[in-house]
Amino acid sequence: MFFCYAFEGRNCSLKDRFTYFLLIWTVLYEDFSVKCSVPSNQLHFNESYVISKIPKPILVVGSMNVDITVRVHRLPMKHETITSHSPSTSIAVGGKGANQAVAVSRLCQSNMPPPKFASNFGDDSFAAMLRSTLSENGVDLSLCGTAADRPSGQGFVLLEEDGSVSSIVVGGSNTAWTGLDIALLTKAVADVGIVMLQREIPEEVNEAVAEAAKAEGVLVLQDVGGEDRLISDKLLNLVDFLCPNESELQRMTGGMPTHTEGLVIEAARSLQARGAHHVLVTLGARGSLLVTEEGQVLKQSALSPPGGIVVDATGAGDAFRAAFAVSLSEGQPLNHSLALAAAAGAIAVSRLGAVPSLPSRSEVEALMLTSQINKIAAQSNGSVSMTCTSEEAIEVDNKHDIQEGSDMVEEAEYISSLQPPSTSSYKYPSGSPLGTSNSVSITPDDCTLRFASRLNSMKERLDLWSGSNDVFGWVDRMGAVAGIDLVDFNYPQHLEGLNPSAVRAALSAAGLQAGAVSIRFPSSEMQMGAFTHPHEEMRSRAVQIAAEGCQWAHELGASELVVWSAFDGYDYHFQIDYTSAWRSVVLSFQELCDLCGASMKVSIEFKPTDESSRFSVVPSTGEAIRLVQQVNRINMGITLDVGHLLMAGENPAQSIAAAAQSGHLFGMQLCDGYSRLGAEDGLMWGSVHPIMALEVVYWLQRVGYSGHIYFDTFPRNEDPMKEASWNVWTFKEMWKRARALRAGEQMESVLKEHDALHSQELLQF
Repeated sequence: MFFCYAFEGRNCSLKDRFTYFLLIWTVLYEDFSVKCSVPSNQLHFNESYVISKIPKPILVVGSMNVDITVRVHRLPMKHETITSHSPSTSIAVGGKGANQAVAVSRLCQSNMPPPKFASNFGDDSFAAMLRSTLSENGVDLSLCGTAADRPSGQGFVLLEEDGSVSSIVVGGSNTAWTGLDIALLTKAVADVGIVMLQREIPEEVNEAVAEAAKAEGVLVLQDVGGEDRLISDKLLNLVDFLCPNESELQRMTGGMPTHTEGLVIEAARSLQARGAHHVLVTLGARGSLLVTEEGQVLKQSALSPPGGIVVDATGAGDAFRAAFAVSLSEGQPLNHSLALAAAAGAIAVSRLGAVPSLPSRSEVEALMLTSQINKIAAQSNGSVSMTCTSEEAIEVDNKHDIQEGSDMVEEAEYISSLQPPSTSSYKYPSGSPLGTSNSVSITPDDCTLRFASRLNSMKERLDLWSGSNDVFGWVDRMGAVAGIDLVDFNYPQHLEGLNPSAVRAALSAAGLQAGAVSIRFPSSEMQMGAFTHPHEEMRSRAVQIAAEGCQWAHELGASELVVWSAFDGYDYHFQIDYTSAWRSVVLSFQELCDLCGASMKVSIEFKPTDESSRFSVVPSTGEAIRLVQQVNRINMGITLDVGHLLMAGENPAQSIAAAAQSGHLFGMQLCDGYSRLGAEDGLMWGSVHPIMALEVVYWLQRVGYSGHIYFDTFPRNEDPMKEASWNVWTFKEMWKRARALRAGEQMESVLKEHDALHSQELLQF
């Protein structure tokens, strides 16, 4: 079957077919992880943790629930009632324990004994259905009891159209554990190979089982999902693999940011500092990261689900962890275990429900093989590389922070999400502190961010430019600026009436790419407000304009839509209903995010005051964060403009820290100024507040900022090309200075001690 699949619809030569044959033979009959396996001597468990040559069952200790799934277009906001778009609910077996037990049963090889499941049935009509389903799936229920005075556990699942799920769990019989139950369970640990725990049962059960497992030399995996409570340092130290998803990792670490892989690693290592051993973090579409106790980092990319559509993510994490445990129980290396887990999770999200979505071993292996074949088939000229691919686990050097100069193995896959610049050689103005030469070599390690500058600035000093004074001429002029990689367009100001293909051609000719599209609502229509206009039809018109800008962003290959409205505010007391205006902004952004699609970032660029509205409805970083949280869309975030932050009386670095900690910092716009008239001066970066500017760069490094840098400056008398290039050079110099401050760790010590004098000493140039 696989041979037919590989050649179907392909014009393959005999040589190609023979190459595919060898590939499939290798995948099926040799060690799948031969290309990127981790030698066993590089991962150290307790010496007694040896997987027996005689197969032992996996023990799953956890919850069982009746999952009641409701389909919704979106989640309700506080105090809001919404209607399901399906006339009925679906009912299925669920609960992390039951899901994982069934998943293990379906994934085990034929020579493995069935998994043992320890849980409690409720005393109600659901119990028979739960028992029957688990038994039919080959789960050993000999360690399960019945809670005579409790109903079955229930999970109420809200399933959104994109497959995202949110759940509320009612514990029921899962809370009914007695001392006798725990004592019997700890004795049973001696006869199993691996223990899987999760947190929808009392913590005392997990601690007792983990302690018994450690004494017996049995490997323990702890799923962090379940009750929202702190996990004890005792339990952290007892389990071998701690397995949170991204939101659980944030919760466990007190809100540490995780929006880049480097930050995920930092958060995982903070748990290791508390006693955790190996931390395996699942990141949804971003794959997974395993941070080992020895300091290794293994990255596993997500696999595309069969059919290419995420239907329901309810059981994906359970399928992933079960597959990982099964593979470990078979003695497979970590890379193979992560690949098997990724395939299991990919299949699970392609189906509705928890238990109904869990795949068989043959399905998982088929998807792994298909992914390998597709990878090879996509390569040009039929050439086949047997190196580790993006759909397998890649071992990464433990110096993960790209701006700290980390070295990557083989593919040099950057573990942070920062993108390297489009070229490694930049030209800078003569007389720069780097020397008199116009050409200065800057390596990607110096700064991996990309840069854009204000397109309207290219209208200035036309006496220095012989090209046309229109959008195409400005793009052409921007392309001649040393260090600029991207163009941020305004809509409709720059793009209305143009052909997307012509704009793309102009970008290509200039050696540039589109970074973002920024909305500039026309004053002729929106003087009384855009998203806050008093009339609904005009608010809808504002959303339509922004959605048109989003379409342009898609057409040009830009990654972000930035919304700034000079008109969403007021001038007088008793002029607007603040609550109603806020609500209108929330609803407008919700509609816009949905229209743009989850792949397009949508951000608000707040400005506290403007001549068009003296008070903004969204006047601060804190309010912008609150707005994003209430919009509650995965593609909604914040673009911070330093000029606007100065106008608001904020410390820009503190605003960056707050926005990044919330997980919503999408964009950065930089300039400097005095703000003597309460206006935005748009002066060159770092020209007025150099220490402030350095702290901004320092915190962009620290939070792992991964967007591009846009210089929102207004050169009216200066050569705009040299001014833009100078901004890039200044930022890069500050980047190196910030990196030096971070590398020495003295600044971190200063910040912990609030030592202002020592800070000033370190900042002396």
